Amino acid sequence: MSSARFAVTLVAAFSIGTWLARTEMGAQVRTAPPHETFRVVLSSLATFAEGRMPTPIPRTDLVEAVAEYRTDEPLRRLASTVGMLVIESHDAGKSWLSDCTAVVIAPDAIITNFHCVPGSRTNEVIDRITLWLDYVDAHNVIKINVVLQPLEQDQTLDYAILKLEKPVNGATHALTAVRLREALPGERLTLIHHARGAPQQVSRIKCRIAIERERTSERIAHTCWSAPGSSGALIFAERDQAILGLHRSAARNVDDPVGYATPAMKLLARSPILQRLSRQEAR
Repeated sequence: MSSARFAVTLVAAFSIGTWLARTEMGAQVRTAPPHETFRVVLSSLATFAEGRMPTPIPRTDLVEAVAEYRTDEPLRRLASTVGMLVIESHDAGKSWLSDCTAVVIAPDAIITNFHCVPGSRTNEVIDRITLWLDYVDAHNVIKINVVLQPLEQDQTLDYAILKLEKPVNGATHALTAVRLREALPGERLTLIHHARGAPQQVSRIKCRIAIERERTSERIAHTCWSAPGSSGALIFAERDQAILGLHRSAARNVDDPVGYATPAMKLLARSPILQRLSRQEAR
């Protein structure tokens, strides 16, 4: 009898393990950098213990690893301005570690989502923010501390601009041009991001402005694959690399990817920093 129980327990454990491995929780553990793996495992177990079930991993045939591109590809230069934002915080005695995407718009400034920083939890207090640049694999990552107090922020438009404690090399890690314009229905896009805290990825396959979705003055829809951690990525036009919006959320329908972004021109109208940078580009 004990042998039968052991066999049933073993089969059940294997089934649960297989299921967890195919969820975002399992992906976060697998893709965590070596020095962060233990913390991610504990965080995942805490999530499960709290009764929050892991969500299935969406389709990944619509995303590519940036590391697969040649270093002299134009996309690699654009990708060098995109980093992973690691946010350490606490709330009611609990410590949190979360991540988003951010883009270096000037040697000393980055843009991301408001819901990433200062955070979406009511009583959350951020302790430290770090920008990881060149995180295309586990090697050669550049880490820069970020000033906690945003230079600009707007909850409605879901954006925040923050200052880096140490400026980056503008010739290699900041946008060479800050051009913002209206998105054209159906035009093809490029979304470079750090979904689930993984090394840098790019969504270009079936990635376009969603003409069949309702557009509002506050957001535009796109069909680029994304996942938690992609928040804060700029969406670029494929043909001229102009900034069309700031990715902020995604629907959970894995068969028909749809994401939402704040329109670039809404950001430009609200942000003095973007206005200054775009005027510099115009000159």
